[in-house]
Amino acid sequence: NNAILTVAFMFIVGAAVERTGLAETFGHWFERIAGSGGRRTVLTLGMLAIPISAFLNNTTVVVVFIPMVLGLCRRKQLIPSHYLIPLSYFAIAGGLCTIIGTGTNLVVNGIVKQKGLHAFQMFDSAPLGIVLSLGILIFIVLFGRRMLPERPSLAVLIDSESSHEFLIAAIIGQDSPLVNATLGKSPLAAMKRMRLIEVRRSGNRVETPLNQLQFEAGDRVILKCHCSGDHSKADIEAKVKAELGLTYVHTEPAVLMEGMIGPHSTLVGKSLVDINFRQHFGVLIVALHREGENQRDKFERIKLEVGDTLLLEGSKERMTELFASGDFINLSEVKPKTKPQPTAPGYRASRSWVALTALAAVVVLGSIDFIPFEWVALGAALLVTLGGCLKKDEIYAAVDWPIIIMILGTLGLGVAMDKTGAAKTIVHHLMEVVGTWDKSLIISAVLLLSIVLTELLSNNAVAALLTPLAIQLGADLGCDPRPFIVAATAGGSHWFSVPAGHQTHMLVYSAGGYKFSDFFRIGLVMDLICWVLGSITIPLIWPV
Repeated sequence: NNAILTVAFMFIVGAAVERTGLAETFGHWFERIAGSGGRRTVLTLGMLAIPISAFLNNTTVVVVFIPMVLGLCRRKQLIPSHYLIPLSYFAIAGGLCTIIGTGTNLVVNGIVKQKGLHAFQMFDSAPLGIVLSLGILIFIVLFGRRMLPERPSLAVLIDSESSHEFLIAAIIGQDSPLVNATLGKSPLAAMKRMRLIEVRRSGNRVETPLNQLQFEAGDRVILKCHCSGDHSKADIEAKVKAELGLTYVHTEPAVLMEGMIGPHSTLVGKSLVDINFRQHFGVLIVALHREGENQRDKFERIKLEVGDTLLLEGSKERMTELFASGDFINLSEVKPKTKPQPTAPGYRASRSWVALTALAAVVVLGSIDFIPFEWVALGAALLVTLGGCLKKDEIYAAVDWPIIIMILGTLGLGVAMDKTGAAKTIVHHLMEVVGTWDKSLIISAVLLLSIVLTELLSNNAVAALLTPLAIQLGADLGCDPRPFIVAATAGGSHWFSVPAGHQTHMLVYSAGGYKFSDFFRIGLVMDLICWVLGSITIPLIWPV
């Protein structure tokens, strides 16, 4: 099935758009026109996120917009939970507007080609996608605020932390009592308001766990200190010089920032203890936020997951290095409104024109029935690769391999159902129930079945399983199978009620401080809107 290759190629093109800063350029429009909150901000978010997600991976759209939404909420004192669920919904809604909007569309189109039917073109589903997107947008703008919760996010802890936190950088002198001592047996262990963050030796960060490290003269140490009302910064500096034998003492404010585990982070599945986080990055984890709760104690052994948000504390230099690593998404600082510089870590702004050309070629060439779409996608992937938008290791990392494996598995199951006659058997039993119904009602039933199964399983799996059934259903009814195929696709492209159903939901879940019930309550309404509008619109666009 060529859809598998096509999905992989489009992952690569999407990564190029992100790495060159092109996606952020789109996102900065939100900063300029979002207003001061309320319906205008939600409307602006929808009017930008929906059309962008029609051409870019919806996860990329959410990753780009989350820091900007949170930055606006901080400046305008808005509640992030009023805007992050809508962001996830808008990014999903735009996917049906083009054939490249979601992997679901590509999977369905691949099955349609295999069956010898005429493939869908780039904008064939756009009328339905626009109707459903407008329905979702209008409802959220008018009524969403009443259904969205007021949840505290991890960001509120940044303002609640004391402003008297600061860092001390110093050198261990020859006569220091720390020399040849371990942390637990040194005078530093008795200083309750002081915490060791990092040790450097000969200019290199020491990777030995801090509780096992034996200090040496000349080591450069970074300490986090708390300045209470009784002790000034100067008093603490004098104390560390006298009692710890430290020289070349330098102080700077401790920076508190919020970071989120991204979809391609190498930290997923590992705990802070596993990766020796404090020593490896030189940054403290103050709190971890997951499943609507701020966990400030005993979180060091929790396995990190995509969407976990962490409150980080350290120097500005270490924070810059941490976010440049690509393992965290910076939720505390809105990135500059200027285009990323070519020298910025992870970005190649000078190649943004190559990514834009590739994306435009996909849209234009994919709109004409001249070149098979998988060849168009391959050409775009080659263009961004040879054009310098991605490095070699980034090409492999750009592809979401679990999704590719899942598509392979479900396509195999779909073929097995077709070869063994299971698909015909299922459809024949279905016909015994709905055979006398009006065809428009049957389309509505297929759409509802697709929506329900997508909430329980996954979009690509449902598309791979239901598309052969929809084709067989059209054959048994003696009519064009396209409306039934579209119903299966539309249901598989919209999933709102279960946060675990899609990566965009998991990304906003912790950042917005949500609970499962928050998604379920408004998600059911979104599913109902899509079902009603789809049941009316599909027979009008594709008559049966």
